[in-house]
Amino acid sequence: MKIIDAYIIKRFFYAFFFMLFAVVVITVIVDLVEKIDYFLEKKPPINELIFGYYLKLILYYANMFAPICVFLAVIFFTSQMAQRSELIAILATGTSFYRLLIPYLVVGITLALISFALTGYVVPKATEERIDFEYKYTPKRKVSRDRDIHKRVIVDKKTATEVYVYMTYFDNKRNEAFGFTMSRFVRGQLTEKLSAQKAIWQDSIQKWELRDIIIRKIIGDKENLQKIQKADTTFNLGPGDIFIVEQKSETMNTPKLVEFIHNEEIRGSEILNDLKVQRYRRFSDPVALIILTIIGYAISSRKSRGGTALQIGIGVLISIVYIALLLAGTLFVGDSFNAEIAVWIPNILFFPISIFLLRLAPK
Repeated sequence: MKIIDAYIIKRFFYAFFFMLFAVVVITVIVDLVEKIDYFLEKKPPINELIFGYYLKLILYYANMFAPICVFLAVIFFTSQMAQRSELIAILATGTSFYRLLIPYLVVGITLALISFALTGYVVPKATEERIDFEYKYTPKRKVSRDRDIHKRVIVDKKTATEVYVYMTYFDNKRNEAFGFTMSRFVRGQLTEKLSAQKAIWQDSIQKWELRDIIIRKIIGDKENLQKIQKADTTFNLGPGDIFIVEQKSETMNTPKLVEFIHNEEIRGSEILNDLKVQRYRRFSDPVALIILTIIGYAISSRKSRGGTALQIGIGVLISIVYIALLLAGTLFVGDSFNAEIAVWIPNILFFPISIFLLRLAPK
């Protein structure tokens, strides 16, 4: 069986990279057509365009479409083997149908581990560099408000203390906030309120410089008022947390993303659900790759009158259903619908389907 295993693994990898190459070429062409006017206008250096942008874009999309490409690759080469009666010949030697699944699982698990490593540690860095290129040469915008910014920056459950920051306006180019206030609540009661005409971010020391400050401290029925011309302060909020760039979660490796989600939970961020979806997909997508490998093997091992084209069509349909389930789940993520459940719904549904199809397949 070692020769047959090697043959299947070889065919699997060839089919997978062929599918991946086709998908990547299409996405690159579509992206180039969409951005060609900006590139002609801004004239980025060729080496920066190729290695700083499109190489990173290829890595991003190759990793994104890997589960679907694996699925279609399994169907493509397995259905060919079935049509040529190769599978019948192998099974006729006494080889178990389930034993024949082993080389498929070897490749599927290998690709799943590679995908997990890429998504968690390699692709984020590449995505960060790609997005920097896009901000430089295309009209890409940041995705947070510059007015009426309200964030929770401190939560201490032991003392029941919460601190909120409010900015009337934030100038992203100068990193300056106007109409700044910071309010401290203990057990729901306001105990201190700091107001400043201006707050300037000092990047060298990672602190805010406050100017024209008025501090009100409330102790029972009494109130103390203090005025300070200038002071430095720090809290769990920087300019990068006010103006969040598009796809910011995709530019962080997994440990940084987990830490960022924790901070955004404290702040009560409006993008918290999107961040959680990104986090859980880094674990669910590699598992999906393995499940789709099993399904592809089960449905393409049968010799079909419609040939390879029919089985590929069935594979495309199943891929569409899988993506639709994933999108539908993430759309309903909110306070009443957990992000982890939403992301894992396709795998939860497709795993028993994969086992059922294996049992149903002719042996």
